[in-house]
Amino acid sequence: MEQDNNTLKPIGGYFDLELPRFRELHAEAIALNSGRFCLEYILRCKQYNKVYVPCFTCDSVVEPMEKLGISYEFYHIDKDYKITDEIELSEGEALLYTNYWGLQDDYCMKLTSRYKYQLILDYTQAFYSRPIDRIDTFYSCRKYFGVPDGGYLYTDVNANFDIEQDESYTRLDSLVKRIDLSPEAGYGDFHKVEAKFHDVPIRRMSKFTKRMMQSIDYGMAAQRRLDNYHYLRQYLGGRQLLGGEVPMIYPYVSERGQELRKKLIANKVFVAKYWPNVDEWAGEDATETWMSNHILSLPIDQRYDEEDMERIIKIIKSKKWKVECI
Repeated sequence: MEQDNNTLKPIGGYFDLELPRFRELHAEAIALNSGRFCLEYILRCKQYNKVYVPCFTCDSVVEPMEKLGISYEFYHIDKDYKITDEIELSEGEALLYTNYWGLQDDYCMKLTSRYKYQLILDYTQAFYSRPIDRIDTFYSCRKYFGVPDGGYLYTDVNANFDIEQDESYTRLDSLVKRIDLSPEAGYGDFHKVEAKFHDVPIRRMSKFTKRMMQSIDYGMAAQRRLDNYHYLRQYLGGRQLLGGEVPMIYPYVSERGQELRKKLIANKVFVAKYWPNVDEWAGEDATETWMSNHILSLPIDQRYDEEDMERIIKIIKSKKWKVECI
């Protein structure tokens, strides 16, 4: 019996990328085109009419709610990332909480005990943290690895709407330019890709990203993050990691955070601000605004080693930058 020509495995012709193959860490999850679309999936399936959202989060988080016409209300957290508002959920309401830096696993478990299945966990900064049984949880690929799209979702509901597969071959410029030219050369393309996610619909993860996520040595990547975190901690202070925690970044707190951020960037240590929208959402005098201005997200990912961490330390130690806490 002849196969459909479109399903036949190609043999011969030009070569594709030579990629190793490992077990995909979240192979059992629903694979979509980004974290925000994982959240949209949850909201469309669960049909919530209101969501409580932290002031201290990315502005892309509220996009699915605005798109679907769902009411949302901001709440506040303290410097330990604990919720300070008294929130009682009614039927049809949900609370969204972020596992900040991948260092809030224990607190997420406590929130589960209180809010149970009305809790939505944003694990976009906690790629290695395991989902909690029957709690809607979503992850981001792009915050941890160099891929053009991708998010993972754990939920107990199936979509009653069609989802097409994404295609990412037009969104590779920043990734290629970073290797071929420089990070600066691809920075504009990176932001163009980010902007495109505002306009695209929810889709399945692209085949390209799916294959890339199957080529990552997750054990090596996790260990490198842990090694880098521990190295920085020796010289910069901060809390000891708990078992199972694999942080996204090293959250270094400085009273002169804005000035130090500029100094690091001038020395080609690119430190993102989390997040530019926070002062507007939380207010000028809010704890979250202070955190946004004083927490520096030092890179510790698998691209870097002890020598790179030493370089970061030397830049920081070149003046007296006061560290308060992590």
